[in-house]
Amino acid sequence: MQTATRSEVSRSGILTTLGAVAGLALGPSVIAVLTISAYIQPIEQEFGWSRVQVSLAFTLVAYMIVLVSPLQGWFVDRFGPRRTVLTSIPLFGLGLAALYFTPANLFVFYLLWALVPVLGLGLWPLGYLQSVSRWFDRRLGFALGCANAGIGLGSTLVPLLTAALIPTYGWRGALLGLSVLVICVSWPLVYWLLREPTASQQAAQHASTARTLGLSFEQLSRHGSFIVLNLAFFMLGLTATSLVSQQVPLLTEAGWTPEDARAIVTTVFGFALLVARVTVGFVMDHVFAPRVMQIVAIGGAVACVLYALHPELAIISAILLGFLLGAEFDVLAFLIKRYYGNVAYGKAYGVIFALFYLGSGLGITGLAWLRQHFGNYEIGLWVAAAVLVASALLLSLLPAYRYQAGAVA
Repeated sequence: MQTATRSEVSRSGILTTLGAVAGLALGPSVIAVLTISAYIQPIEQEFGWSRVQVSLAFTLVAYMIVLVSPLQGWFVDRFGPRRTVLTSIPLFGLGLAALYFTPANLFVFYLLWALVPVLGLGLWPLGYLQSVSRWFDRRLGFALGCANAGIGLGSTLVPLLTAALIPTYGWRGALLGLSVLVICVSWPLVYWLLREPTASQQAAQHASTARTLGLSFEQLSRHGSFIVLNLAFFMLGLTATSLVSQQVPLLTEAGWTPEDARAIVTTVFGFALLVARVTVGFVMDHVFAPRVMQIVAIGGAVACVLYALHPELAIISAILLGFLLGAEFDVLAFLIKRYYGNVAYGKAYGVIFALFYLGSGLGITGLAWLRQHFGNYEIGLWVAAAVLVASALLLSLLPAYRYQAGAVA
């Protein structure tokens, strides 16, 4: 009986991971954050707005993520990830569809984009990663990496789709097409695949104690490691997402054709992001996770320097940047469970995730402003490189894990 139950647990864990891949590939992390670069120039051309004005909409997206992330953590801890995710998918799809009707009014443009992360409240990585973390322990890093590979997969496929739709249907038609995929493809797949363990399944994987293993939010918030994680991920957000949002304009201004720039972002960056999700997840099961994050942060700093000095080496820069983006939330999800356990997982993740996107919002506007003020992206890239090096140094302060694999209450 015990063997059969463990087999069922293994199967459910694999299906849940696949459900997370499907949901994250067509979620707001991809559509409203990582692939927005393709919309900036078409929107500029249609409305005659400046790049700073257009980029401010995506800064607002980041700020709304700051507001909803702690709320998502509360919903996930209170109602469970499955219910939260399935409620949010159709709302997020409707939010994308509403962008089709954007008028030539800057305030309404900002308002519609600000609603997108609110309507997709349950679809930020926390909901899916907490679902996966309930099924795995000793192979937690690899499982989280596989789940997060959905973001890499989406970052590869969604730009290909938008590149095909924008020339024919415009940026409005591209967003409308994505909304149909979210509702008609993502929701059925997640409904069928995403599972939550029953009491008997928890017992079969020794999770009956692990479910209550960990610190309360009040306890963990007093730990120095929690402060370090918040500061480090704020700095990572300040740089990583802002760089991604400006990749296509940055490359075109450096002499690449728009088609080649989009191809680099679509294929090279997207594929590197996908590979990084799985690779980093696997490595974390064997190497101290903060060291892994330090290495990719230094790689991101190198990418900034190459973009500034040698834009002809954009392929190398895109690979390094893909690994930076591919590692961040794998490492965060892994460290929260290893340092603080499961009791307040959602709240802890939500707070740090919010700080990441607070930095992201500042970085998106800041990079666009520096480009407008100095006439190019070079100064902004040097600043981003320095911030990434500082974040890597800060991560060296993290202690050994509190809850190793196999820990029980």
